[in-house]
Formats: sequence, structure tokens, C-alpha cells
Amino acid sequence: MIASNELLEFDLADRMRKALRVADIGVQDVAETLQVSRTAVSRWINGRNVPRPRDLAAFAELTGVPVYWLETGKAPDLRPEAISYTPRDLNPEPTD
Repeated sequence: MIASNELLEFDLADRMRKALRVADIGVQDVAETLQVSRTAVSRWINGRNVPRPRDLAAFAELTGVPVYWLETGKAPDLRPEAISYTPRDLNPEPTD
């Protein structure tokens, strides 16, 4: 029997390790691509340190996972009605 809900909760480090596994990317590859030390990446995926926002965004891009998921553990809502955007004219009139 599980004594605590903490065993069922996944933190940023857990999600980062999962992203690495799914993307089949190693710690050294991440370190080289993000231009950080291997130790820094190891500390992130072991929960000892939290990456800077720009490093987390680069990590997300490298592994192909949404940064929102890394930050929150929740999958982003990708339904068309949930995505906010500003429509723009794809063929605007010249301004000159």
C-alpha cells in the first residue's frame, strides 16, 4: 500500500528524465547543445538544481516536448478553440 501521494507526484526532474528517454538523447548531448556543463544537466535531471528559463526552453525544444508540460506536468490544450492567436492578413497591401 502506498503511504503517501508524494510517490505518485512527478516533478520537473522526473519530466526532464522522461523527455530524455523518449527523445533518446543523452546528458552529454544536452550539455553540448545547450552549452552548459554535463554536471549542470545531471543536477537538473536529479532535482538538485532548476534550469534557467532559457535553458528549460532549449531543453524542451531539443527533446521535442512542450515547455508547458515540463513546467507544470500538464499537457497543453491543443484544441483549435483553446489556442489563442491574433489573426493576420497573409497578403497585406504594400505600405510604400
